[in-house]
Amino acid sequence: MSVALQTGSRALGREMRRFLGRHTDKGFDWDAFPGSRGYPELERAQMRYIGAGGSPKADDPSTLRPGQFTLSLVHQPVGKYAPCHFHEVVEHFLVLQGVLTVGWAWGEEVIEARLGPKDLVLNETGRPHGFRNDGVEPVLMSISVGTGMPKPPVYVCHPRDSEPTLARRFGAAPARTSPFDPDSNDPRQQQFSRHIVRYAERRPVWEAGFARTAYIGEGGAPPGRYRMDMIHLPKGVAVRGYARAEEDAYLVLEGCIAVGWEQSGHRVEQRLGPRDVIFNPSGQTHYFRNDGVSDAQFMMLVGTPKPEDVRFQPA
Repeated sequence: MSVALQTGSRALGREMRRFLGRHTDKGFDWDAFPGSRGYPELERAQMRYIGAGGSPKADDPSTLRPGQFTLSLVHQPVGKYAPCHFHEVVEHFLVLQGVLTVGWAWGEEVIEARLGPKDLVLNETGRPHGFRNDGVEPVLMSISVGTGMPKPPVYVCHPRDSEPTLARRFGAAPARTSPFDPDSNDPRQQQFSRHIVRYAERRPVWEAGFARTAYIGEGGAPPGRYRMDMIHLPKGVAVRGYARAEEDAYLVLEGCIAVGWEQSGHRVEQRLGPRDVIFNPSGQTHYFRNDGVSDAQFMMLVGTPKPEDVRFQPA
């Protein structure tokens, strides 16, 4: 290999490493949300990957600069809850571990849904919502919001302003909490149902040797400013390099994948394991491959609500 080629590859490799978020290099921040300070029942921790999400700590030097979405992990211990609030943009919760209770509020009436691993809810713009861990193990979930710099959440029912048991019910008056029922004729239930994705109910689409399941966007929950798919990548499958007009990001859930960048005849790769993240900037040619010993799964977030326009080709 020529000196010029080696130098170019090293430069591209350094650039690629700047866009990686290694799970083992990060830590959980137990003081990420000012609204929880002084309220032990609201304790939860955040691990930031892309942007700060609902935390004001956008100056975290370990956090990748966001585009159309943020990406973080949130750990919620058993018995804790997040009070009812809303955002000026969409926000999703993807459960990775445990069982999460999510409540959507309409005044003093609340509908609650329970989400298990790989289930998702997309909280629509302006919809008051909260979440609670009623289970027997901690909840770990991925959270994204549909802007790089969201405004602080607006609280609807917080224990500093409301009676604690009311806040824990997300503001529901006594006997005004209903369980989620996707078969109900209630328009509120139907609205909630359109924003919940159950992993067990999804049907994947196969192309180029891998399966793609819509979570947010065409075929999934209605998109805001970004789209998200789950990718099932069998061992031995690879795709050719592709580029987008928008950024995309991968969050590995299971197995290991190799991700490559190509530029001006140079090619560099990094391997990602569970809960590792890579942010691929707009215009950057990149690809993915599974050269491991087991199948892999990862979430692909794309910085546009428009349907997929990449035609993936097997490598």
